[in-house]
Amino acid sequence: MKLVKLCTVLVISIQLISPSFAWGGVDVNGMWTSEYDFGPIEETMTANIQQVDKNILGTFSVVVKDTGEEYSGVIFGTIDGDNVKAYYLSVKDSDDENPFVELTYTDAKLVNEDILRGTAYYQGSNQLEGIPGFEYEAKRL
Repeated sequence: MKLVKLCTVLVISIQLISPSFAWGGVDVNGMWTSEYDFGPIEETMTANIQQVDKNILGTFSVVVKDTGEEYSGVIFGTIDGDNVKAYYLSVKDSDDENPFVELTYTDAKLVNEDILRGTAYYQGSNQLEGIPGFEYEAKRL
């Protein structure tokens, strides 16, 4: 949890001192939402993305539909043309003493100014077996 707090402070600090503007005409600044499932798990994510040059930074929160469990983390990535590549990092508490880390990599394309569509690849220290990349669509709020 300390890592998430540290990264959140870093993101907020960068947002306060760095001007944001669209890179090459592409602008992903703002709030985005996405509903997706991988295997038996269905989630809804809300992300707040800040664009600085060709880099993106932000935070996200997720609600697991069946259980109501919530978790959050940080986003970092890059923009190249209308392609957006990003990592979503979260550190979750667990029943034992060791928290587990989840890292999801996404490769998306800006379909229009309000829709990102791509594939996400999940990796976690509590790895779910047999989860290939999954398709998702995110919409600007």
